[in-house]
Amino acid sequence: MSHIRSPEAATPPGISPLPGGLGWVVADREAAVGLLSDDRLGVVESTAVMASLTHGLADEVRPMAEELGAFAERIMLQASPERHAGLRRAFGRFFTADAVEAMVPALRALADRVVGRFAAAGGGEFMTAVAFRYAIECGAHLLGLSPEEFHRLHKLSQRLALVAYAARLPDPAAAVTEGHAALAEIRRSLRRARPQAPPGSVLGAWHAGWTGGLAEEDFEANIVMLVQASLETVAGMLGNAAIFILGSPAASDPAHREAMLDEALRSEPPLKTLERVAHAPITFGDLHVRAGQIISVRVAEANRPDDRVAGRAVLSFGWGAYRCLGARLARYQAIELFDALHRAAPGAVLVDDEIERIRHIRFNMPRRLMVRCPAAEPEPDLARMLTESLAEHDLDRPLSSVERVMAAATLEQNGHTVPDHATAPTTIRGWLAWATTHRG
Repeated sequence: MSHIRSPEAATPPGISPLPGGLGWVVADREAAVGLLSDDRLGVVESTAVMASLTHGLADEVRPMAEELGAFAERIMLQASPERHAGLRRAFGRFFTADAVEAMVPALRALADRVVGRFAAAGGGEFMTAVAFRYAIECGAHLLGLSPEEFHRLHKLSQRLALVAYAARLPDPAAAVTEGHAALAEIRRSLRRARPQAPPGSVLGAWHAGWTGGLAEEDFEANIVMLVQASLETVAGMLGNAAIFILGSPAASDPAHREAMLDEALRSEPPLKTLERVAHAPITFGDLHVRAGQIISVRVAEANRPDDRVAGRAVLSFGWGAYRCLGARLARYQAIELFDALHRAAPGAVLVDDEIERIRHIRFNMPRRLMVRCPAAEPEPDLARMLTESLAEHDLDRPLSSVERVMAAATLEQNGHTVPDHATAPTTIRGWLAWATTHRG
Protein backbone atom coordinates (compact mmCIF):
# COMPACT_ATOMS: atom_id res chain seq x y z
CA MET A 1 0.00 0.00 0.00
CA SER A 2 1.49 3.35 -0.99
CA HIS A 3 1.46 6.35 1.36
CA ILE A 4 0.71 9.84 0.12
CA ARG A 5 3.00 12.38 1.79
CA SER A 6 1.35 15.41 3.35
CA PRO A 7 2.40 18.66 1.68
CA GLU A 8 3.47 19.85 5.13
CA ALA A 9 5.71 16.81 5.63
CA ALA A 10 8.21 18.03 3.00
CA THR A 11 9.61 21.12 4.69
CA PRO A 12 12.69 23.21 3.91
CA PRO A 13 15.72 22.85 6.21
CA GLY A 14 15.34 24.68 9.50
CA ILE A 15 11.53 24.63 9.32
CA SER A 16 9.25 22.06 10.93
CA PRO A 17 5.46 21.82 11.25
CA LEU A 18 3.53 22.48 14.43
CA PRO A 19 1.09 19.70 15.42
CA GLY A 20 -2.32 19.62 13.76
CA GLY A 21 -1.41 21.97 10.95
CA LEU A 22 -1.33 24.97 13.34
CA GLY A 23 1.70 26.42 11.62
CA TRP A 24 5.46 26.25 11.51
CA VAL A 25 8.52 26.36 13.76
CA VAL A 26 11.32 28.35 12.13
CA ALA A 27 14.93 27.92 13.19
CA ASP A 28 16.54 29.06 9.94
CA ARG A 29 17.91 32.60 9.89
CA GLU A 30 17.12 33.40 6.26
CA ALA A 31 13.55 32.12 6.59
CA ALA A 32 13.04 33.98 9.89
CA VAL A 33 14.22 37.30 8.45
CA GLY A 34 12.22 36.83 5.25
CA LEU A 35 8.99 35.87 6.97
CA LEU A 36 9.19 38.47 9.75
CA SER A 37 9.81 41.15 7.10
CA ASP A 38 6.56 40.24 5.31
CA ASP A 39 3.70 42.65 6.03
CA ARG A 40 1.24 39.76 5.78
CA LEU A 41 2.69 38.29 8.96
CA GLY A 42 1.28 39.97 12.07
CA VAL A 43 0.75 39.25 15.76
CA VAL A 44 -1.86 37.08 17.41
CA GLU A 45 -4.48 39.70 18.15
CA SER A 46 -6.60 39.59 21.30
CA THR A 47 -9.96 40.15 19.60
CA ALA A 48 -10.74 36.52 18.80
CA VAL A 49 -9.52 35.27 22.18
CA MET A 50 -11.65 37.71 24.14
CA ALA A 51 -14.71 37.19 21.91
CA SER A 52 -14.55 33.46 22.54
CA LEU A 53 -14.21 34.02 26.28
CA THR A 54 -17.06 36.54 26.45
CA HIS A 55 -19.44 34.21 24.65
CA GLY A 56 -19.35 31.68 27.48
CA LEU A 57 -19.76 34.04 30.44
CA ALA A 58 -22.79 34.88 32.52
CA ASP A 59 -24.61 38.12 31.71
CA GLU A 60 -23.34 39.97 34.80
CA VAL A 61 -19.67 39.22 33.97
CA ARG A 62 -19.79 39.74 30.21
CA PRO A 63 -19.52 43.59 30.32
CA MET A 64 -16.29 43.25 32.34
CA ALA A 65 -14.85 40.91 29.70
CA GLU A 66 -15.88 43.28 26.92
CA GLU A 67 -14.16 46.18 28.67
CA LEU A 68 -11.03 44.08 29.14
CA GLY A 69 -11.18 43.10 25.48
CA ALA A 70 -11.38 46.73 24.37
CA PHE A 71 -8.39 47.51 26.60
CA ALA A 72 -6.34 44.62 25.16
CA GLU A 73 -7.02 45.71 21.57
CA ARG A 74 -5.21 48.98 22.29
CA ILE A 75 -1.97 47.32 23.45
CA MET A 76 0.70 47.87 20.83
CA LEU A 77 2.06 44.32 20.79
CA GLN A 78 -1.43 42.87 20.32
CA ALA A 79 -2.83 45.46 17.93
CA SER A 80 -3.66 45.12 14.25
CA PRO A 81 -0.91 46.32 11.87
CA GLU A 82 -2.63 49.66 11.22
CA ARG A 83 -3.28 50.42 14.90
CA HIS A 84 0.20 49.18 15.84
CA ALA A 85 1.84 51.55 13.35
CA GLY A 86 0.00 54.55 14.82
CA LEU A 87 0.84 53.62 18.40
CA ARG A 88 4.45 52.97 17.46
CA ARG A 89 4.80 56.40 15.83
CA ALA A 90 3.37 58.10 18.91
CA PHE A 91 5.41 56.29 21.56
CA GLY A 92 8.49 56.22 19.34
CA ARG A 93 9.42 59.73 20.51
CA PHE A 94 10.60 58.24 23.82
CA PHE A 95 12.95 55.75 22.11
CA THR A 96 14.70 57.76 19.39
CA ALA A 97 18.50 57.95 19.36
CA ASP A 98 18.35 61.46 20.83
CA ALA A 99 15.84 60.49 23.52
CA VAL A 100 17.91 57.51 24.63
CA GLU A 101 21.13 59.56 24.54
CA ALA A 102 19.48 62.09 26.84
CA MET A 103 18.65 59.28 29.30
CA VAL A 104 22.23 57.99 29.54
CA PRO A 105 23.28 60.16 32.53
CA ALA A 106 20.25 58.93 34.48
CA LEU A 107 20.93 55.31 33.47
CA ARG A 108 24.52 55.74 34.65
CA ALA A 109 23.47 57.21 37.98
CA LEU A 110 20.97 54.39 38.55
CA ALA A 111 23.58 51.80 37.63
CA ASP A 112 26.14 53.33 40.01
CA ARG A 113 23.60 53.31 42.83
CA VAL A 114 22.43 49.72 42.33
CA VAL A 115 25.92 48.35 41.72
CA GLY A 116 27.48 50.43 44.49
CA ARG A 117 25.31 48.76 47.13
CA PHE A 118 25.96 45.34 45.61
CA ALA A 119 29.74 45.78 45.48
CA ALA A 120 29.86 47.25 48.98
CA ALA A 121 28.17 44.10 50.28
CA GLY A 122 30.80 41.94 48.61
CA GLY A 123 28.33 40.69 46.00
CA GLY A 124 25.37 38.39 46.43
CA GLU A 125 22.52 37.14 44.29
CA PHE A 126 22.81 39.13 41.05
CA MET A 127 19.36 38.52 39.56
CA THR A 128 17.45 39.91 42.54
CA ALA A 129 19.87 42.54 43.80
CA VAL A 130 21.04 43.88 40.44
CA ALA A 131 19.25 42.66 37.30
CA PHE A 132 15.64 43.04 38.44
CA ARG A 133 16.43 46.01 40.71
CA TYR A 134 18.10 47.96 37.90
CA ALA A 135 15.37 47.05 35.38
CA ILE A 136 12.74 48.38 37.81
CA GLU A 137 14.70 51.59 38.44
CA CYS A 138 15.16 52.23 34.70
CA GLY A 139 11.55 51.39 33.83
CA ALA A 140 10.31 53.67 36.59
CA HIS A 141 12.50 56.51 35.32
CA LEU A 142 11.25 56.11 31.74
CA LEU A 143 7.60 56.18 32.76
CA GLY A 144 7.85 58.77 35.53
CA LEU A 145 6.96 56.50 38.45
CA SER A 146 8.61 55.68 41.75
CA PRO A 147 10.30 52.25 41.71
CA GLU A 148 7.80 51.06 44.31
CA GLU A 149 4.82 52.15 42.20
CA PHE A 150 6.37 50.61 39.06
CA HIS A 151 6.71 47.28 40.89
CA ARG A 152 3.13 47.47 42.15
CA LEU A 153 1.82 48.20 38.64
CA HIS A 154 3.77 45.24 37.33
CA LYS A 155 2.07 42.96 39.84
CA LEU A 156 -1.32 44.36 38.81
CA SER A 157 -0.48 43.88 35.13
CA GLN A 158 0.30 40.21 35.79
CA ARG A 159 -3.18 39.76 37.28
CA LEU A 160 -4.60 41.52 34.24
CA ALA A 161 -2.65 39.32 31.80
CA LEU A 162 -4.16 36.15 33.28
CA VAL A 163 -7.49 37.06 31.68
CA ALA A 164 -6.07 35.90 28.33
CA TYR A 165 -5.97 32.36 29.76
CA ALA A 166 -9.31 32.57 31.59
CA ALA A 167 -11.05 30.17 29.21
CA ARG A 168 -8.63 27.42 30.30
CA LEU A 169 -9.12 28.02 34.02
CA PRO A 170 -11.65 26.19 36.24
CA ASP A 171 -13.53 29.45 36.94
CA PRO A 172 -13.23 31.87 33.98
CA ALA A 173 -15.69 34.33 35.54
CA ALA A 174 -13.52 34.68 38.65
CA ALA A 175 -10.46 35.36 36.48
CA VAL A 176 -12.34 38.04 34.53
CA THR A 177 -13.59 39.68 37.75
CA GLU A 178 -10.08 39.67 39.21
CA GLY A 179 -8.61 41.08 36.00
CA HIS A 180 -11.23 43.81 35.85
CA ALA A 181 -10.46 44.83 39.44
CA ALA A 182 -6.74 44.98 38.55
CA LEU A 183 -7.51 47.20 35.55
CA ALA A 184 -9.56 49.58 37.68
CA GLU A 185 -6.70 49.87 40.19
CA ILE A 186 -4.17 50.44 37.39
CA ARG A 187 -6.29 53.32 36.08
CA ARG A 188 -6.57 54.87 39.55
CA SER A 189 -2.81 54.54 40.06
CA LEU A 190 -1.99 56.23 36.76
CA ARG A 191 -4.35 59.11 37.52
CA ARG A 192 -2.58 59.62 40.86
CA ALA A 193 0.91 59.37 39.35
CA ARG A 194 0.51 61.69 36.37
CA PRO A 195 0.67 65.04 38.24
CA GLN A 196 3.92 64.06 40.02
CA ALA A 197 5.70 62.62 36.95
CA PRO A 198 8.83 64.45 35.68
CA PRO A 199 8.25 66.40 32.42
CA GLY A 200 10.57 64.23 30.30
CA SER A 201 8.90 60.96 31.27
CA VAL A 202 6.03 59.24 29.47
CA LEU A 203 3.51 60.12 32.18
CA GLY A 204 4.95 63.61 32.48
CA ALA A 205 4.50 64.27 28.76
CA TRP A 206 0.97 62.94 28.94
CA HIS A 207 0.12 65.15 31.93
CA ALA A 208 1.62 68.18 30.15
CA GLY A 209 -0.90 67.76 27.36
CA TRP A 210 1.00 65.76 24.76
CA THR A 211 -1.24 63.15 23.15
CA GLY A 212 0.42 62.20 19.88
CA GLY A 213 -3.08 61.87 18.48
CA LEU A 214 -3.91 59.08 20.95
CA ALA A 215 -6.90 58.57 23.17
CA GLU A 216 -6.47 58.36 26.94
CA GLU A 217 -7.26 54.63 26.78
CA ASP A 218 -4.30 54.19 24.40
CA PHE A 219 -1.98 55.67 27.00
CA GLU A 220 -3.31 53.45 29.76
CA ALA A 221 -2.98 50.28 27.71
CA ASN A 222 0.49 50.98 26.44
CA ILE A 223 1.91 52.17 29.73
CA VAL A 224 0.86 48.76 31.06
CA MET A 225 2.61 47.20 28.05
CA LEU A 226 5.78 49.19 28.79
CA VAL A 227 5.70 48.10 32.44
CA GLN A 228 5.51 44.47 31.36
CA ALA A 229 8.04 44.74 28.53
CA SER A 230 10.72 46.58 30.52
CA LEU A 231 11.14 44.14 33.41
CA GLU A 232 11.52 40.40 32.67
CA THR A 233 13.16 40.79 29.28
CA VAL A 234 15.61 43.45 30.51
CA ALA A 235 16.46 41.48 33.66
CA GLY A 236 16.89 38.34 31.56
CA MET A 237 19.22 40.17 29.17
CA LEU A 238 21.33 41.40 32.10
CA GLY A 239 21.52 37.97 33.71
CA ASN A 240 22.49 36.25 30.47
CA ALA A 241 25.11 38.93 29.76
CA ALA A 242 26.56 38.59 33.27
CA ILE A 243 27.37 34.93 32.58
CA PHE A 244 29.48 35.98 29.58
CA ILE A 245 31.11 39.07 31.09
CA LEU A 246 31.85 38.44 34.77
CA GLY A 247 35.25 36.90 35.29
CA SER A 248 36.29 37.21 31.65
CA PRO A 249 39.86 38.50 31.21
CA ALA A 250 38.58 40.72 28.38
CA ALA A 251 35.95 42.39 30.56
CA SER A 252 38.28 45.25 31.49
CA ASP A 253 37.97 46.62 27.96
CA PRO A 254 34.66 48.44 27.27
CA ALA A 255 34.67 47.37 23.61
CA HIS A 256 35.07 43.73 24.63
CA ARG A 257 32.25 44.08 27.17
CA GLU A 258 29.97 45.32 24.39
CA ALA A 259 31.05 42.44 22.15
CA MET A 260 30.27 39.95 24.94
CA LEU A 261 26.88 41.61 25.47
CA ASP A 262 26.11 41.17 21.77
CA GLU A 263 27.17 37.53 21.93
CA ALA A 264 24.95 36.96 24.96
CA LEU A 265 22.01 38.54 23.12
CA ARG A 266 22.69 36.34 20.11
CA SER A 267 23.14 32.99 21.80
CA GLU A 268 21.03 33.45 24.96
CA PRO A 269 18.20 35.83 23.98
CA PRO A 270 15.85 36.83 26.81
CA LEU A 271 12.84 35.66 24.73
CA LYS A 272 13.00 32.10 23.44
CA THR A 273 10.45 32.46 20.65
CA LEU A 274 8.67 35.06 18.52
CA GLU A 275 5.09 34.18 17.60
CA ARG A 276 3.39 35.63 14.54
CA VAL A 277 0.25 34.74 12.57
CA ALA A 278 -0.29 34.87 8.81
CA HIS A 279 -3.11 37.25 7.88
CA ALA A 280 -2.94 36.09 4.25
CA PRO A 281 -1.30 33.18 2.39
CA ILE A 282 2.51 33.51 2.19
CA THR A 283 4.92 31.59 -0.02
CA PHE A 284 8.58 31.70 0.97
CA GLY A 285 10.67 29.46 -1.24
CA ASP A 286 9.25 25.96 -0.83
CA LEU A 287 7.25 26.93 2.27
CA HIS A 288 3.55 27.63 1.83
CA VAL A 289 1.91 29.30 4.83
CA ARG A 290 -1.88 29.38 4.96
CA ALA A 291 -3.79 32.34 6.35
CA GLY A 292 -4.32 31.82 10.08
CA GLN A 293 -1.26 29.63 10.58
CA ILE A 294 1.26 30.43 13.31
CA ILE A 295 4.93 31.12 12.68
CA SER A 296 7.04 30.44 15.78
CA VAL A 297 10.64 31.60 15.40
CA ARG A 298 13.21 29.94 17.66
CA VAL A 299 15.30 33.00 18.31
CA ALA A 300 18.61 31.51 19.49
CA GLU A 301 18.76 29.06 16.58
CA ALA A 302 17.75 31.67 14.01
CA ASN A 303 20.39 34.02 15.48
CA ARG A 304 23.24 31.85 14.24
CA PRO A 305 25.59 34.17 12.36
CA ASP A 306 25.04 34.33 8.63
CA ASP A 307 26.56 37.34 6.89
CA ARG A 308 24.43 36.64 3.83
CA VAL A 309 21.29 37.62 5.70
CA ALA A 310 20.98 41.00 7.42
CA GLY A 311 24.67 41.18 8.23
CA ARG A 312 25.29 40.06 11.81
CA ALA A 313 22.14 41.67 13.22
CA VAL A 314 20.34 39.49 15.72
CA LEU A 315 16.67 38.64 16.05
CA SER A 316 16.66 38.94 19.83
CA PHE A 317 14.68 42.18 19.69
CA GLY A 318 12.38 40.87 16.98
CA TRP A 319 12.30 41.81 13.34
CA GLY A 320 10.02 43.63 10.95
CA ALA A 321 7.11 45.89 11.83
CA TYR A 322 6.79 44.56 15.39
CA ARG A 323 10.49 44.80 16.32
CA CYS A 324 10.97 45.88 19.95
CA LEU A 325 10.59 49.64 20.24
CA GLY A 326 12.95 49.74 23.23
CA ALA A 327 15.84 47.77 21.68
CA ARG A 328 18.23 50.74 21.67
CA LEU A 329 17.36 51.69 25.25
CA ALA A 330 17.79 48.11 26.49
CA ARG A 331 21.27 47.86 25.02
CA TYR A 332 22.31 51.17 26.60
CA GLN A 333 20.97 49.96 29.95
CA ALA A 334 23.17 46.87 29.76
CA ILE A 335 26.26 48.83 28.73
CA GLU A 336 25.86 51.31 31.59
CA LEU A 337 25.24 48.56 34.15
CA PHE A 338 28.34 46.53 33.29
CA ASP A 339 30.47 49.68 33.01
CA ALA A 340 29.30 50.61 36.52
CA LEU A 341 30.00 47.10 37.81
CA HIS A 342 33.50 47.21 36.40
CA ARG A 343 34.12 50.58 38.04
CA ALA A 344 32.84 49.43 41.42
CA ALA A 345 34.02 45.81 41.38
CA PRO A 346 36.43 45.05 38.51
CA GLY A 347 37.13 41.62 40.00
CA ALA A 348 33.48 40.50 40.20
CA VAL A 349 33.13 36.80 39.31
CA LEU A 350 30.42 34.15 39.28
CA VAL A 351 30.52 31.75 42.20
CA ASP A 352 28.64 28.79 40.72
CA ASP A 353 29.86 26.79 37.73
CA GLU A 354 26.40 25.39 36.99
CA ILE A 355 23.72 27.94 36.08
CA GLU A 356 20.10 27.00 36.79
CA ARG A 357 17.69 28.61 34.35
CA ILE A 358 14.04 29.53 34.81
CA ARG A 359 11.74 26.97 33.26
CA HIS A 360 9.40 29.23 31.34
CA ILE A 361 7.82 28.75 27.95
CA ARG A 362 8.88 32.25 26.77
CA PHE A 363 11.57 33.76 28.99
CA ASN A 364 15.20 32.65 29.04
CA MET A 365 17.17 33.81 32.06
CA PRO A 366 19.13 32.48 35.05
CA ARG A 367 17.06 31.70 38.11
CA ARG A 368 19.85 32.92 40.36
CA LEU A 369 23.46 34.05 39.90
CA MET A 370 25.72 34.18 42.91
CA VAL A 371 28.44 36.78 42.34
CA ARG A 372 31.46 37.59 44.48
CA CYS A 373 32.88 41.13 44.44
CA PRO A 374 36.39 41.06 45.94
CA ALA A 375 37.17 44.15 47.96
CA ALA A 376 39.18 46.74 46.08
CA GLU A 377 42.44 47.94 47.53
CA PRO A 378 41.56 50.19 50.42
CA GLU A 379 41.84 53.93 49.93
CA PRO A 380 41.06 55.18 53.44
CA ASP A 381 42.87 58.50 53.05
CA LEU A 382 41.22 59.24 49.70
CA ALA A 383 37.80 58.33 51.10
CA ARG A 384 38.37 60.71 54.00
CA MET A 385 39.57 63.47 51.68
CA LEU A 386 36.55 63.10 49.41
CA THR A 387 34.01 63.09 52.21
CA GLU A 388 35.67 66.07 53.88
CA SER A 389 36.00 68.12 50.70
CA LEU A 390 32.36 67.49 49.81
CA ALA A 391 31.08 67.70 53.40
CA GLU A 392 29.19 64.48 52.68
CA HIS A 393 29.57 61.07 54.35
CA ASP A 394 26.84 59.22 52.43
CA LEU A 395 28.92 57.38 49.82
CA ASP A 396 25.88 56.56 47.68
CA ARG A 397 24.09 59.92 47.49
CA PRO A 398 23.99 61.25 43.88
CA LEU A 399 26.33 64.22 43.64
CA SER A 400 25.52 67.55 42.04
CA SER A 401 27.53 68.72 39.04
CA VAL A 402 29.53 71.10 41.26
CA GLU A 403 30.31 68.30 43.73
CA ARG A 404 31.49 66.10 40.86
CA VAL A 405 33.95 68.84 39.80
CA MET A 406 35.20 69.05 43.40
CA ALA A 407 35.59 65.25 43.55
CA ALA A 408 37.61 65.29 40.32
CA ALA A 409 39.87 68.01 41.72
CA THR A 410 40.45 65.95 44.88
CA LEU A 411 41.48 62.92 42.83
CA GLU A 412 43.86 65.00 40.70
CA GLN A 413 45.46 66.52 43.80
CA ASN A 414 46.16 63.00 45.02
CA GLY A 415 47.78 61.80 41.80
CA HIS A 416 44.82 60.06 40.16
CA THR A 417 43.65 60.51 36.60
CA VAL A 418 40.02 61.52 36.21
CA PRO A 419 37.32 60.72 33.62
CA ASP A 420 35.84 63.33 31.33
CA HIS A 421 32.77 65.11 32.66
CA ALA A 422 30.29 63.03 30.62
CA THR A 423 31.47 59.77 32.19
CA ALA A 424 32.25 61.04 35.67
CA PRO A 425 30.96 58.87 38.55
CA THR A 426 27.87 60.19 40.28
CA THR A 427 28.61 59.10 43.86
CA ILE A 428 31.58 59.20 46.21
CA ARG A 429 31.70 55.41 46.10
CA GLY A 430 31.88 55.62 42.32
CA TRP A 431 34.86 57.99 42.52
CA LEU A 432 36.64 55.65 44.92
CA ALA A 433 35.95 52.74 42.58
CA TRP A 434 37.37 54.75 39.69
CA ALA A 435 40.54 55.44 41.66
CA THR A 436 41.14 51.71 42.26
CA THR A 437 40.61 50.51 38.66
CA HIS A 438 43.18 50.43 35.87
CA ARG A 439 41.78 53.74 34.58
CA GLY A 440 42.58 55.50 37.85
